[in-house]
This record gives sequence, C-alpha cells and structure tokens, in this order.
Amino acid sequence: MRKFRTMTTVAMFSLLLGLGACNMYVVDFENKLPDGSVLAPKDDLSAESPEPLEPLEGSQTIAFMDSTTAQLEGCRVITGMRLSHIGKFDDGLTKLRNTAVRINANRIIPLRFVESPVTGAPHHFSAKMVRCPDPTPEVQNG
Repeated sequence: MRKFRTMTTVAMFSLLLGLGACNMYVVDFENKLPDGSVLAPKDDLSAESPEPLEPLEGSQTIAFMDSTTAQLEGCRVITGMRLSHIGKFDDGLTKLRNTAVRINANRIIPLRFVESPVTGAPHHFSAKMVRCPDPTPEVQNG
C-alpha cells in the first residue's frame, strides 16, 4: 500500500510539473508566418548599430592601473562601477573613461572586463574609479 501511495504521489507531481511548465512561444525567425499568428513579438531585423560615443575632453588622459600601484601612490577610491554596453568594446571603454571624467577620477582600476563574442550581446565592465595625487611637484611659497 505504501509503495502504491509513493508512486501515485510521484505521478501527480510529474503531471503537475509537466502541465505547469507548458508555455509555448512561436518565434518566427524567417518571417514566414502571417502577422498576428505569432505569439512572441517579432525581432526588428532592421536595428541600426548605435553611433560611436564621442570621448569627453580629458578622457584620453584617464589611465588604467593595478590596485597595488594605486595604494603605493596614495590614490583613494571614489567609487566602484559596473557597466554593461551593447556595441563595440572600444565604445564601452570610452563610456567608462567619460564616466571617470564626470566624477573627477583620473585612474581606473579594472576588476573584470568581459568582451562578448556574440554580436548584439552586452560587454561587461567592472572597475574602480580612483583619484591619485598629481605627480608634479608643488610650488613652494616664498
């Protein structure tokens, strides 16, 4: 009797799981179906590539450095940043440098940069924005 009850419970659980996961989406990749017959929205294949970003003034002076060098030079961390960018990888770096200029950072410590091999997938950037002291010697007063 106990074996029958266990088998019934497993069968009911399998049936409910199977029916609960029954979502059907029809994706028409080749646009062969007439409009209105597709459940999932059609992708707009005429999507234009985003325009390249213009670097802000001073963003070319933003340098990348490692965290050990930053600590030895007396740099202070302003903020940590995570960024996802769809487009060219270089445009993502430009966006990262532009952000550093906006928040008055002069160095970037890269934590993790992931370049997506798939076209149209986002590139991921994780970095710390730091401000380091100016290496030029100070002018002595009088």
